[in-house]
Amino acid sequence: MAETFSRISSENKPGVCILFVGDMHLGVLPARLMGPLSEYLQETQKINIHDLGPAGAWRRVVDMAIEREVHAVALAGDLVDRNNALFEAFGLLEDGLRRLEAANIPVVAVAGNHDTEVLPRLEPLLNNLVLLGPGGTWSSHLIKGDHPLAVRLTGWSFPSRHYQSSPLKNGAPDPDTHHPTLGLLHADLDQTTSNYAPVPTSQLLDAGYKAWFLGHTHTPGEISTDGSPFYLGSLCGLHPGETGEHGPVLVELNAQGEMSMQRLPLATLRWENLILDLSDLANPSDDLLPHLLHQLTEKAKSLSTALDRTLALGFRLRLTGSLENPSQLRESLSRIEDDLSLLISENLGTLLFVDKISNHTTQKIDLVELAQQEYPEGLLARQILVLENHSAPIPGVTRTDEYKEKLISKARQELDQIDRKSAYLGLGKPLETEEICTLLADSARKALEEVLKRKEVGHAAE
Repeated sequence: MAETFSRISSENKPGVCILFVGDMHLGVLPARLMGPLSEYLQETQKINIHDLGPAGAWRRVVDMAIEREVHAVALAGDLVDRNNALFEAFGLLEDGLRRLEAANIPVVAVAGNHDTEVLPRLEPLLNNLVLLGPGGTWSSHLIKGDHPLAVRLTGWSFPSRHYQSSPLKNGAPDPDTHHPTLGLLHADLDQTTSNYAPVPTSQLLDAGYKAWFLGHTHTPGEISTDGSPFYLGSLCGLHPGETGEHGPVLVELNAQGEMSMQRLPLATLRWENLILDLSDLANPSDDLLPHLLHQLTEKAKSLSTALDRTLALGFRLRLTGSLENPSQLRESLSRIEDDLSLLISENLGTLLFVDKISNHTTQKIDLVELAQQEYPEGLLARQILVLENHSAPIPGVTRTDEYKEKLISKARQELDQIDRKSAYLGLGKPLETEEICTLLADSARKALEEVLKRKEVGHAAE
């Protein structure tokens, strides 16, 4: 595939170039790659399934570092996924480090909460690996660039699996007065009650460093060149929820101290959420499968060169829209869900597949007319119109915003009671307002469909 990345600095200007890498979790495969996709890959032999995970992405990082002749590679923790992945991870990590050593490229790392025990044990065994801040301390390493410029990389490593204080509670080392100082840290930004090194943004900014590069959160943050800390994100999407572009961040500083950054989409696997409105689908029985395959291809085309290095693109589909006959769609969808291999296809060398389909289509109903009726269908229709922000006047509702807020408040109280039960403690974050609205509207539509269906059966019986 054609090279799509360009060196950031102007030619012939001295500088330092460092490739920063977020959480790798070597030794594991991304979730949800078994089943139809695994069977397809075994049958076709087109892709080794292990190339879709951290192992393949790490090899690409090493390739890119050597190709671009960077001055160092910096790893922001969670290189491996706990002790159970040690044996596989060691070989992968060692192979990459040996190749980088042969190219005279040093590797600097901090330990995260997953490799707090493993990485300190591996460092003496792995040539070319410098561990910053072992045991919850701070230490620095000078990265020499094109003469005379150099950069000081300063970092802190997890001393144990959990760490409930800020790594900067006693301050960080002072910035180097002769060389720009960059901070490398595995921590939970602005989460005061976290068990994973909670650190306030204000503390990082007060340290006076040129920039901060963070590991821990797998969602890549927006790149910042003004010194504000940001998450590098996981090297590749380890779960379908880790959507979008993943890869290392190439950082370069010139002799004037100007810094440029660029995310390189080196992940071999990419996840995307796709919302499809099926309102215009005339014949779900015959048209659903070709329609879905077409939409997957169109989405892949829209990503264009972002997929140049992507071996596989996984989707989660959310089907929406109002249909004359939703039951016909459900029957057709059931056949597809029983064999998701039907949705495996290719587009310009990238394998397209579907991990999950959620059906949120509804019966085509005149909600405004129905809202004029009494309980229960009239009440449900009014609630749906309010929750879905219907623009026209809603029969029986004078203060739409107040009514909507009342529905959301009641739902939030019910959800809070569930969250407080011991079986659910610590499982995810509270739903956002819009998520609650969607949940309530979907539930109300299903209830309304059931009410209308029972009425129709009742009339037929008469």
